[in-house]
Amino acid sequence: MKMKSLIGDRAFYKHLIAVAAPLVLQQLITTSVQLVDNIMVGKLGESAIGSVSIVNQLYFVVILITFGAMGGAGVFSAQYFGSKNFGKLKQTFRFKILIGLLIAVVSFIVFSLFGENLLRLFTDNPVTIKGGLEYLNIAKWSAFPWIISVAISNTFRETGITKPLLKVSVVAIATNTILNFILIFGLLGFPALGIAGAAIATLISRFVEMSLSVLLLKKRGSAFNTQITQLFHIDKKVLFAVIIMALPLTINEALWSTSQTVFYQAYSTRGDSALAAMSITGSISQLVFVTFGGISTAVAVLVGNALGNNQLEEAKDNAKKLIAFSVFIAIIAGMILFLLSFFIPELYNVPNAAKQIAEFNIRVNAIFIPIYSFNIALYFTLRSGGDMKSTIMMDAGYMWVLPVPVALGLAYFTSLPVIYMFLIVSMLDIPKMIFGISRYRKGHWIKNLALDSDIE
Repeated sequence: MKMKSLIGDRAFYKHLIAVAAPLVLQQLITTSVQLVDNIMVGKLGESAIGSVSIVNQLYFVVILITFGAMGGAGVFSAQYFGSKNFGKLKQTFRFKILIGLLIAVVSFIVFSLFGENLLRLFTDNPVTIKGGLEYLNIAKWSAFPWIISVAISNTFRETGITKPLLKVSVVAIATNTILNFILIFGLLGFPALGIAGAAIATLISRFVEMSLSVLLLKKRGSAFNTQITQLFHIDKKVLFAVIIMALPLTINEALWSTSQTVFYQAYSTRGDSALAAMSITGSISQLVFVTFGGISTAVAVLVGNALGNNQLEEAKDNAKKLIAFSVFIAIIAGMILFLLSFFIPELYNVPNAAKQIAEFNIRVNAIFIPIYSFNIALYFTLRSGGDMKSTIMMDAGYMWVLPVPVALGLAYFTSLPVIYMFLIVSMLDIPKMIFGISRYRKGHWIKNLALDSDIE
């Protein structure tokens, strides 16, 4: 492959920045505020940050399942928009709302009935479990407004509209941050609610985000907006095609997110310091991992829209350039993350052991982020053309065949410190990259679903 073919012209990068930059900025702001939230909870001590991080890890599974289910419809959303088929674009949006509500109801029931049992998978510390239940019993309501916001924002991104979403996020996260300060520490005459205050702040901010998203939908979403009375009006052929696409993607995301939770559980065997360190590692690493969201959006628009418009060669060319660009940006992001590892962990009120673990793990992420970014760009490229077989094999399939057994083996059959467990698991992204390249080169993803799906 010639180096020149990996570099786009000025128009390409102008389009790329226009599509991806608002989302990256939005996620950077969100992540920065989440880091502040994490530090605020960290001021309450090691048990408090452990409680919140366990609940967030459980919700991570719900989030990824939601993204998987909606992502299946999103593949069609991008291509239907590219082919100007707005009637079926509306139907894919309706599917997102319905499947999101179903996931929210199921997660609410599971957390209501089995919340304590799930927390005990990670810790036997009664203080951590009590704090986790206090947070979970409030936070579990936030899934309902959140899924509405996600369905709307994802569809906007798939149709190339990203700038207004930044404004919505800024207001929502500002609300969350201000309420966190007030409710966690008891400012302006409010009682100091601690962990419960953090949960209440999150819940209120989710409703604010949903309200603004609905207003944006009415103002700018005419291409896919739908009446509530039309919510169940989905053509059977469209519904069948979306389910065929969404089901394997949902299963993939469920398995992948569960694998990440298994990793977290494996690391938790090394004690509360390890739990706190993993929470710190994740919060700080997300400051540069925000580039991943830009990659996914750029692929959906620059590759997915091109495929939907039957511009297959342009889609191939865009994919190569996006993959190369994602690695370049990741190298810069890795350098920034490495520098951050020297001072941000010191802001937490946790034992030195937890800080040292976090510092090491953050540096591991800094070194491996170009590989992570490469794999993510490959994954979304394969997904943009509906190559679900390859995405499952590369993502969840690979995780459960190699990294998960390795992590559990290290956790329960060795006394290896958590830093080396984390390093070994991270290194397993290298063979994943090699496997992903082989699937990419087969070219099964290069197809126009709007034509090939036979649902026109």
